Amino acid sequence: MAKRKDMSFSPRGARGGRKGPDVGAASDVGGAMGFAALDAAKGAGKPQSDSANEAADGSGELSVSQFIERLRTAIAAGFPQRVTIVGELSNVSAPASGHLYFNLKDAAATIPCAMWKARASKLKFRPADGLEVVVEAKVDVYPAQGKVQLYVERITPRGEGALELAFRQLREQLAGEGLFDPARKLPIPEFPRAIGVVTSATGAAIRDIERTLSRRWPLAQVYLVPAMVQGDGAAIRIAGAVAALDRAAERLGIDTLIVGRGGGSLEDLWCFNEEPVARAIAACCTPVISGVGHEVDVTIADMVADLRAATPTAAAEHATPDRADLLSLVAASRERMLRALRDQFRARRQRLSALASHAALRDPLWRVRTSAQRVDELDHRLTAATQRSFAQRDKRLAGLSHRLLKKHPTRILEERKRRCERVLMKLRWALGGRIARATKQVGQLERRMERHHPEHTLAVAKHRLNSLERQLEAMSYQCVLARGYSVTRTADGTIVHAPADAPAGTQLSTELAGQQQIRSVVDGDSTDAPVFNQPKPPKPRKPRKKRTQTSKQSGESSPLFDMMND
Repeated sequence: MAKRKDMSFSPRGARGGRKGPDVGAASDVGGAMGFAALDAAKGAGKPQSDSANEAADGSGELSVSQFIERLRTAIAAGFPQRVTIVGELSNVSAPASGHLYFNLKDAAATIPCAMWKARASKLKFRPADGLEVVVEAKVDVYPAQGKVQLYVERITPRGEGALELAFRQLREQLAGEGLFDPARKLPIPEFPRAIGVVTSATGAAIRDIERTLSRRWPLAQVYLVPAMVQGDGAAIRIAGAVAALDRAAERLGIDTLIVGRGGGSLEDLWCFNEEPVARAIAACCTPVISGVGHEVDVTIADMVADLRAATPTAAAEHATPDRADLLSLVAASRERMLRALRDQFRARRQRLSALASHAALRDPLWRVRTSAQRVDELDHRLTAATQRSFAQRDKRLAGLSHRLLKKHPTRILEERKRRCERVLMKLRWALGGRIARATKQVGQLERRMERHHPEHTLAVAKHRLNSLERQLEAMSYQCVLARGYSVTRTADGTIVHAPADAPAGTQLSTELAGQQQIRSVVDGDSTDAPVFNQPKPPKPRKPRKKRTQTSKQSGESSPLFDMMND
């Protein structure tokens, strides 16, 4: 909502107030009326002073205060004591002082208005901008600003009554605050211990409530707080009574409050449409039932209360259960309970008879014997299962031990040694043939190299010569002597191959390693001499397989590979 402008006739604006076209127009109108009234007064033959005559003639001088006073006199003479004006409210202002300031306007003109606190506090509705009203006021001049304004004594909305407008405004305000929200309403207790009533002590409503409560639920204690339910100040009395019962509810055990009165006109029920009553009901911590007027009467109190009843009698009925209905319900429940007990008794007796004829009662030790036999069976099964488990574990452990022995480092090392010895043996037997093939391949390579480069041919020849030299040395008998053998010759240098080559008396020369010699003479028949460390005859070699042309080609290209294959 836009911020309202301060009224130009506010007391705070007495010093240097703003000028506006509306105010000026109103002042001009008032001034014209005032002078017309002054002329009328003169024509009536009223006595006037010399200064007044001079002012009327226009030859004298007046101060501002004298002029305003003359203007007020003229307005008072030209207008009746109270005027009735129809217009639209604008720039409504309600300061903390309680006074009410606004402008009254139509399509062509505007005039400022003021309504003092004593009159404004009696309004049933809230004046608002744009509201068309009928005002009763007195016309006067505001001296501080020198302008004509209306001092309003009564405002009536045009088109609808003041009470209807006040009802609609308060309903919209409380609805915006959420006081009508069903979520905030409290449930009504089903079986109240005590009930608080706020109504007139002499009206028909309290008699209807007492009669209904005594008929339906005489167990509830009733607490009456009498209050005015009509006229000025009734709303404050009702709000105070509701708040007092709510404060004492816990101490007195009050579970429900009833607020209401009998039927009447809108003016009679108006105290239940005022804001103090609505806020007092909304602030209650105890559930409140509102029963005001008749079915067609709807008040603000009905909307704020936790439950609305059409009449005070209906409010008492909503607050209590019906004793007759409860007695019927108790009687029906008692009958159902007795029938259920009889059915339960019959069923339990049948079950007891079945249990009495059970085999367990005829032979109580039967289950003990059966259980003992079952225990023996389980013990036997457990023993057998344990033995089978141990046997399986032993078997598995033996297998693992055997596998572990196979993987033992000593056995693996022995196996590797045997394999190495077999490989060495194969290498020794194949060495001779490999050397020959290698020599042949080297010769072929030498010839091929000779055809390509003389220096390489020379190098190959030197290498071949060195190889032959090493081969010759390896095949020399002196190498054999170096391994612990010896050569025996006769005096003429003939090598002794057999005992028959050295008869008795033959001089022998035995050559050892390092060209050392031992001379000896055969003193007997050498055939009869014992033989020491005679070497075993070599095993016959297996015939070699015939190489294919592919093998020969491979040997020529890679002699070392052929040696490893052999």
